[in-house]
Amino acid sequence: MSVHPVLPMALLLVLAAVIVAARAVTLSAVLAHPGDRRRPALLRWGATTLALLLLVAAAARPGIDSPAQSHPDRDVAAASQGANTNVFFVVDRSVDSRVSDYGGATRMSGIRNDMAAIVDTYPKARFAVIGFASAPDIAWPLSEDIWSLKAVIAGLSPYVSVAPDAASQVNAGAAANLLRYQLIQASQQYPGARNLVFYLGEGAGGSTAPQAAFEVGDRVSGGAVFGYGTAAGGPIPGAYVDGAVTYLSDARSGAPAISALDDMRLRRVADELGVQYVHREPAQPVTGALPQLKPDSGTQSASLSSTPVPDRVELYWFLALLAAIALLPEIYLTVREFWRTRTSRREAR
Repeated sequence: MSVHPVLPMALLLVLAAVIVAARAVTLSAVLAHPGDRRRPALLRWGATTLALLLLVAAAARPGIDSPAQSHPDRDVAAASQGANTNVFFVVDRSVDSRVSDYGGATRMSGIRNDMAAIVDTYPKARFAVIGFASAPDIAWPLSEDIWSLKAVIAGLSPYVSVAPDAASQVNAGAAANLLRYQLIQASQQYPGARNLVFYLGEGAGGSTAPQAAFEVGDRVSGGAVFGYGTAAGGPIPGAYVDGAVTYLSDARSGAPAISALDDMRLRRVADELGVQYVHREPAQPVTGALPQLKPDSGTQSASLSSTPVPDRVELYWFLALLAAIALLPEIYLTVREFWRTRTSRREAR
């Protein structure tokens, strides 16, 4: 038998000691009950104490490990779905992504659709989302929680609060340092995992700001740079006034600011990341541009098929079930006492 605690084992032991100490303090009040009521009170006290300790034991995640066995077919299937893989989305959330030159829809709508398709392609992977315009931010930390991530992706939008000259301040490489730090942290937290980077944007074609470069070394195992929009581009929506959309204007000419796809800059980003560049079209499924993951693929990941994986029977659920059963009498008695007290107060009025 082995344990894989959800918290440090020392912390769980301290928590168990605190529970025992706290429950020991309440024991004196239980023993003060009259003789005919002491036994039910002791049983109630003991059941609650046992339930709390069982929950602590469940948090230690005990389990039974069977001898390690190699499962090549299972390993290949798991690898193709993103097992032992970190996926980083680097998303342009600047005003440029508001432009409606992606098959009549906004560029951001195409970005959202492609992100959702990538998540569905690698359901066993961990995902992180880094947004940027002139500066980066972490919209979603590296996590396996795909269920919540899909809701975040569905609501992803361009930044709302922007300066009048926001289009000229976009930095296509704004996320360079943050991505590098995230890759370093991921390699330390998940040794041997491969890292896929998907950059989704339009290349900041109308920007006059200095453009940073990506320096990721050999930490990226694959991915792609996806470009959205057209070379002709389109005006950049600014706000709605009296139900009508207004557009951002060029500070020099006063004409509507135009955001166009910058293929050259996106290809430069792809070269810096060591991945392919793909100009996205609405009619093309993004899955055709995604890397096919295999157990022995990736520069940082060892062959999964050559590593025997022990089968493990988890026991935490059984301990949690026993805790729930032990708490049922306490829940019943608490609800009954609540209703009795409430009824007594009504009668007293």
